[in-house]
Amino acid sequence: MLLESGASAVGFARAGEVEPSAVSAFERWLSRGDAGELAYMRNYPELRRDPRLLLEGCRTVVSIAWLYNPPRLRPATLPYLARYAYSRDYHNALRSVLKPVAREIASRYGAQWRICIDSAPVMERYWAVKSGVGFCGRSGLLIVPGVGSRVFLTELLLTIELPPDNPCTLTCGDCGACVRACPSGALQASASPDCRRCISALTIELPGSARHLPRPTLAGCDLCQDVCPHNAGNARTQLAALQTLPHLLTVDETELRALSDEQFRARYAGTPLMRIGREGLLANLSVISVDSSAGRESR
Repeated sequence: MLLESGASAVGFARAGEVEPSAVSAFERWLSRGDAGELAYMRNYPELRRDPRLLLEGCRTVVSIAWLYNPPRLRPATLPYLARYAYSRDYHNALRSVLKPVAREIASRYGAQWRICIDSAPVMERYWAVKSGVGFCGRSGLLIVPGVGSRVFLTELLLTIELPPDNPCTLTCGDCGACVRACPSGALQASASPDCRRCISALTIELPGSARHLPRPTLAGCDLCQDVCPHNAGNARTQLAALQTLPHLLTVDETELRALSDEQFRARYAGTPLMRIGREGLLANLSVISVDSSAGRESR
């Protein structure tokens, strides 16, 4: 049902406590301060360690990956906007796709369910690996074999037991292309990025604070994904809920300055830009970018 609904990959894992090694790795990441402005990553540690605490009687964790690779990109002359932000806010978009599927499962099998789309403290990459959906790359992103890393991850918790899939055992090997491409050094330490340096994290969570920008930027950074060989020539988004919104292909500083806050909210309601806000987007655009190819600074 999920693949028929437009998912790119689906896997099943038996619900239970997260393996101690994965918990320890996550806690080391937090203790180093690598979460940066993502303070919410420290919340509800007991729930993060066991999805059964999120749904009474949970027996299966279904991990689902959804491709978001847009068919058309913004002109290079415009400020950069990460590809994930070309469509409706994925939280609402994917929930609208998942709800009918969850209700159908409940109707057929009498199961209780809970959808998790960044709305609950779930170690989503851990469960995606455990269910065979993909593996964690050096970029810290999940890579789905044959699909790539440009995917949103969601989880469907179910109170019925489904046969578990085998974990994904692939790795990046010694590629390191993403590490070399990162302009801020956010990927040097491990496969869990330092969000205090990550351009994507900073432009979203603390607008105006990012440095080492390769070009004027509205929000996000895709450089580590652009160079990943697993993303070379991969498919484009077909899911209707994640189709590109035309006005996100053209928004720029001139438009943002011309809009009032009320006009901005009316135009961009339901899109990822609302999280950052008009002032936050303008703050990102105020940062001087470094043109690495020409060795000069530009605004």
